[in-house]
Amino acid sequence: MRTTPTMLSLSAAGTKYLQITRPYNVALERFEKAANENMSLKTLQARAKAVAAANLAEYGALRSTVWPAKVSTQMRALAKADAAARPHWLLAAAADSKSEMADHVQRASAAGGKAPSTQIRQLLGLPKYDEKDYS
Repeated sequence: MRTTPTMLSLSAAGTKYLQITRPYNVALERFEKAANENMSLKTLQARAKAVAAANLAEYGALRSTVWPAKVSTQMRALAKADAAARPHWLLAAAADSKSEMADHVQRASAAGGKAPSTQIRQLLGLPKYDEKDYS
C-alpha cells in the first residue's frame, strides 16, 4: 500500500528547500569559480556536467516533495526553470570551446534566471541567497 506524502510545515519546507537546492547552488558556484579563474576547457566541461546532474537531482526532489500551498506554485516554477536550464548545461558540458560554452551557459542562465528563488526564500522566511554560503 502506498502512502501519500504529507505536506510540509512552513519551517520544515524552509529546511527541505535549503537541503534540496544546496548541491545545485554549490555546483553553480564551483563552475563560476572555475570560469572566473580561467580554468581549462576540460575542467569547465566537468563542472558544467556536475551542474547538469545537480540540476536534475534538484528538479526531481522539488517535484516529489509536497510543499505548503503558500509556496507550491513557486516550487513548480522553480522545477520548470531547472528543466529549461538543464539542456543548456548539458550542451555546455559538451562544448568544443570556451566561447561555445559561454553561449550555452548564458542560455542556461537566461532559462533558469526566471526562477522564483528570491520569492521562495521570502515566503519561507529564509535569508537572501549569499554565494559565500555555497563556495
